[in-house]
Amino acid sequence: MAILAACAALLATISAGSRDTGITAGPAPAAWNRSQIAASRLMARSLDSVRRLRLAKGLPIDRTLDPNQTGIIGEEFTPLTTSLGEAEAKRTSANPAFAAVVARYFQDAGLSRGDVVAIGASGSFPALLLATLCAARALDLHPIVIYSIGASMYGANLPGFTFVQMLAQLRADGLLPYELAAVSPGGDQDGGTGVLFDEEGTTLVAEARRSGLPMVEGATLAERIRRRLRIYERAAGTRPVRCFVNVGGASANFGETPASLELRNGLLLKMVDVPASPTRGLVFEFGARGIPVVHLLHVRGLARDNGLPYDSGAG
Repeated sequence: MAILAACAALLATISAGSRDTGITAGPAPAAWNRSQIAASRLMARSLDSVRRLRLAKGLPIDRTLDPNQTGIIGEEFTPLTTSLGEAEAKRTSANPAFAAVVARYFQDAGLSRGDVVAIGASGSFPALLLATLCAARALDLHPIVIYSIGASMYGANLPGFTFVQMLAQLRADGLLPYELAAVSPGGDQDGGTGVLFDEEGTTLVAEARRSGLPMVEGATLAERIRRRLRIYERAAGTRPVRCFVNVGGASANFGETPASLELRNGLLLKMVDVPASPTRGLVFEFGARGIPVVHLLHVRGLARDNGLPYDSGAG
């Protein structure tokens, strides 16, 4: 099923009360406002662009892994695979309804046109990063993205077809006007090591450099976190960051403290227990400043909390 047609089916079948089990199932459009619907439709069109780019690169789509042919589902093990992951979660994250969910989070956080949103994303859930950017576009926000190349299984783990290339195509197609502010290798402590089949730890660094974008560097994880903060601040200029979005589990964003594992998904307007560790991650750096955080990692819980089916695209 074409993605754009699937999104149209969402607006038709759900409003009629259907509980469709395809990728388009989700909350009734009557519960969505105009911006949320626009975000969902934009994500559907964007997924079609991603699919066409993948095929143009000669990268076939495995219909067993990606029966909806979104093109955004990666492979199990590649030179960029850093950790385990579930195909079910990746398929679920490709539901265009997630763009409406993120748009609602932004609205509930009180964001207004032109507000700056700092985004830190790994390659593990490219569809959730796409959903975030589609929501930002629909609400006319100003996203600043730092992207980590490393990805868990079935994420954006195909060399030469990471979110770097996806976003460039989306920009060329006139769908999303954004560029990445910087990239990092990802992997263990954001330093490029930890790839399942790369003992030397050079593959992620090489892929990051191939992008031609500024690369986050630093001798330690704490230093890399500080440098990311400076990148966001410079890119924001005189405007304050009004929200931080974490997509995936990159060390610099998610942190390496026990508190990271207890972090609730979704919109976090206030954080009570903020660890003092210098490796607490950007979710806590921004949370400590009273800035709302959107945490997008545990897809099963995100789907459940927002009335979306889990792995509805499984064949």
